[in-house]
Amino acid sequence: MGYHDLEDGARPAGTPGRKAIAVAGDDAGDVAAVATLVDALGFDPVVAGPLAEGARSEPGTELFGANVDATEVQAMLARFTTSKRGRAVAEARATHH
Repeated sequence: MGYHDLEDGARPAGTPGRKAIAVAGDDAGDVAAVATLVDALGFDPVVAGPLAEGARSEPGTELFGANVDATEVQAMLARFTTSKRGRAVAEARATHH
């Protein structure tokens, strides 16, 4: 999501079509704190998993720069593993472990 989307797209919780932001982290308390902040800013937090799953939203992914609702963020996160970038990340992780 771009900075202009943050400024213009904030909506109250429960608003149909409210945009979402993915959150990843290794500490449940930290993830909860960030999710609370995302909600307070006017967006639905979608927990992507541990910090390593942040790769699903980095440049070169479908989610990077997306301005979509929680359902679509979840779908994009799920599709990552079958994307070109997802396959490259999986291959890199397999060769470095």
